[in-house]
Amino acid sequence: MEIRRASPADAEAIARLEAEIFSDPWGEVDVTSYICRETAMCFTATDESGVVGYIIGTKIPPEGEIYRIAVRPDKRQRGIGYRLLSYGLKTELGEGVETVFLEVRSKNPPAIALYRAYGFTECGKRKNYYQNPIDDAIIMMLGR
Repeated sequence: MEIRRASPADAEAIARLEAEIFSDPWGEVDVTSYICRETAMCFTATDESGVVGYIIGTKIPPEGEIYRIAVRPDKRQRGIGYRLLSYGLKTELGEGVETVFLEVRSKNPPAIALYRAYGFTECGKRKNYYQNPIDDAIIMMLGR
């Protein structure tokens, strides 16, 4: 498996995973637009089958935010999510980002466990933030 910076050529594969995993998926045009932003933090995990995971975020020093992290369902429980998170944060934290925020569904224990394992802590909650299905968002942070 290789982790590398995402390119516009990855947008179609990322959008397919978005549609498979999220109830509010980003489309290919949205993904392409985001990857091309100067402030974007976008990395993919690939193997012989293609893109198996990705992380999308932003960095506006001294803060960063993770918007999406996903791993293909048949590739989960192999540490890919942790490796994507680690790679993205180590790469981008070296560029002046001191604090990183993210939001996660309160009913997503695997994602919450991943973030806690990396050192993120809960710093807030947004009631009924997510739709389809309705769920609260837990706001988590890493850093100062």
